Amino acid sequence: MVPCQTHVLLKWQEHFNSSWAAEDSVQTARRHGAAVLYNKLLYNKEVVTLAQPVQELASPRLPDFECESNTSAEKEEYLSSLLHSQRWLAHRMLTQTSYTLGLHQRLVVLQRIYYALHSKYHDKFRLQLPSQSTDSGAESGPIELASEPRLPGGVSKIKSGTDVLIEMGVRTGLSLLFSLLQQNWRYAASVHPESVLCNDVLATASSVLASLPPLSLANESKIPSVGLDCLGQVADFLKKTSVSSGSSGADPTGRRLALELLLGLAMQRGSLKFLLEWVEVALAASMPSSTAVLSSSSSLSFQQSPGVGFELIQQTLLQMRQYSGFRGDPINTQVLTKDADGLCLLSQAALFLFEESQICNLASNCLCSCSTDTAAPGAESDTVMVYVWGSNSSHQLAEGTLEKILLPKVTQGFSDAQM
Repeated sequence: MVPCQTHVLLKWQEHFNSSWAAEDSVQTARRHGAAVLYNKLLYNKEVVTLAQPVQELASPRLPDFECESNTSAEKEEYLSSLLHSQRWLAHRMLTQTSYTLGLHQRLVVLQRIYYALHSKYHDKFRLQLPSQSTDSGAESGPIELASEPRLPGGVSKIKSGTDVLIEMGVRTGLSLLFSLLQQNWRYAASVHPESVLCNDVLATASSVLASLPPLSLANESKIPSVGLDCLGQVADFLKKTSVSSGSSGADPTGRRLALELLLGLAMQRGSLKFLLEWVEVALAASMPSSTAVLSSSSSLSFQQSPGVGFELIQQTLLQMRQYSGFRGDPINTQVLTKDADGLCLLSQAALFLFEESQICNLASNCLCSCSTDTAAPGAESDTVMVYVWGSNSSHQLAEGTLEKILLPKVTQGFSDAQM
């Protein structure tokens, strides 16, 4: 067991809040449970032990032998100094007892759990607070501002001047970036075909996105409103670039990179909505006609159907199977093929992702459940079990305090489901 000291520094790490919010505070009722949780804080360096202050036992400085007796004031000073030294020694010894150390561990662990719960469920009602100190000289970490401060009742607070300036700078910066990319594509197509700098920008963005942990953008409650707006603008630009080579001026390589970056964003956001949007864009970009129509935009023209990286589609399929809890043989009925450049057809990739998302299986299961409703009375029907997974940041899955459910889990909230 790691030796415990009551003179510590508290440095809460925000990325551990979800883990601590799921801890059971009842464990702190037992000394062993509190010690285990406290050692977890020490291991994560959320609690840093400080060196004990060096303070010698300053005993009263008695005068040398004198024939004359001391005055009353001198005797009071000697007695007060002696009592102070004894009190300091008693305090230091009491802080090292097993009861004091166990109580200190319980208090620190409970403070960490309550901070995690407060950050998870009450972020939107909280303003920035100054650092606080515990009775033992500890300091708590800084409390960040909520991403979207709101008043009770769901009414948004008035944005400050700083927030408006940041939002204006981000929006104008993105508009300028999109304009420069389109201008560079047109310039390269007409003057210097080899000077396509915007393709390097998209390739760099794709590599950075691929280096992030899975589902990094799935919890939208932790993303500021400016960030969500930026994701929407980037997605719209990539959709137009992927489908249209006339308005954006993108070459086939640029359109392929835009499609791959859009697919990476859809996988990081971890929602079926964004994956189906990519399937729609991919099918529209693969149409051999001269025009294609998207539900979110007007008629867009393009000339050549771009491909998509074979390795990227394979990694995407593997990630979907891994985080959906799929066991068994692949459900795709076709074989994904690639050409000499390592690219596969957009239409084939879109159909593969569509089948892997198990939309077809869900539809067939729905038809089976409908057929059981029309079965003869008294016939036995299979028990319907409902599985949930994905983001649970707002308790939309009704599954306790888990923020993310990566594997499908049987839920009891839909025990009477019919189809």
